[in-house]
Amino acid sequence: MATITDIAKVAEVSISTVSRVLNYDPTLSVTEDTKRKIFEAAEQLNYTKFKKKKKNAPAAGKKTAPTNNRKIGVFQWRSDNEELDDIYYMSIRLGVEKKAAELGYDLLKIPTLEDQSIASVDGLIAIGKFKQETLHRLSSKHPKLVVIGSNFPLENYDSVNSDFTQAAELALQHLIDLGHRKIAFLGAEETANMYGYRRYKTPTTNTYIDFMTFKGLFEPDYFMVEENGRLDVQTGERLAKNALDQWGEKLPTAILAANDPVAIGVIHTLIQAGLRIPQDISVMGINDLSISRYVSPPLSTVRVFTEEMGEQGVDLLHMQLTNPEISRRVFFGAELVKRRSTAAPRKS
Repeated sequence: MATITDIAKVAEVSISTVSRVLNYDPTLSVTEDTKRKIFEAAEQLNYTKFKKKKKNAPAAGKKTAPTNNRKIGVFQWRSDNEELDDIYYMSIRLGVEKKAAELGYDLLKIPTLEDQSIASVDGLIAIGKFKQETLHRLSSKHPKLVVIGSNFPLENYDSVNSDFTQAAELALQHLIDLGHRKIAFLGAEETANMYGYRRYKTPTTNTYIDFMTFKGLFEPDYFMVEENGRLDVQTGERLAKNALDQWGEKLPTAILAANDPVAIGVIHTLIQAGLRIPQDISVMGINDLSISRYVSPPLSTVRVFTEEMGEQGVDLLHMQLTNPEISRRVFFGAELVKRRSTAAPRKS
């Protein structure tokens, strides 16, 4: 695991600045560029731990000879600054950049759907949770399209995602195995950018409802989802504050957050309220972003392979360009990561 010192060297900032940025310290005043350098350094340094290098493959980030001078357009859901609030999509983007460099593709950022440069690229990669209408417009503008990190579409283009049903089940089972029965869920859904026939659109949210109901443990007071809200640190802080006000003395013994940034926000609020983690309340995240291991206490979470998702997206587009076949939907599995934010429940 890369240390904070390693990250500070790569980002060319102080160790203290790295620690405060990775912990989303609201009192720290640094530029967006500095934050981006730190987050990208953390992602890149920790990514090498899980990267399986292929024999004779070029080192990550090094470019081979161009593949017929082909160019990939990248269309992102999050803006550059919005990436810093939820670096899940930054991780995917870094995976796209590494694989494109390995295969010799040039990348071109597509800022809007109306951008004329769409016609100049050989294929498109869309990163994020787009409205179905947006994806339809993208596919109509370019026949070679891969979507990464979105709900699986109904249209016939390639898509890549992680199995968040499995991720949520792993997280909940871990808490159950520790002895927790009062498990709260705090999350949000950007409903306007999603589609589906259920009230809640994300697999994580629906899995919590189904899993806890099946176990006979679902309690409405412990289920808090902000509709049309963002999964970031600020949302986690706000949800946790509202939850503590509502729960009063009836605290859960564990909280599953919808993702790691929300979990970090929850930790901030619980600590400010004088609660100890995990002695009083265990906190669990989902994603295992690079920041999660540097939080205090280090966050128990479920690893989803974001950089590999980005790489797979480029591989799928490469196959479309070199040997077109049927469209594919690729699911990546998840892995439980136990750290110090979860433990057996407190005694009554």
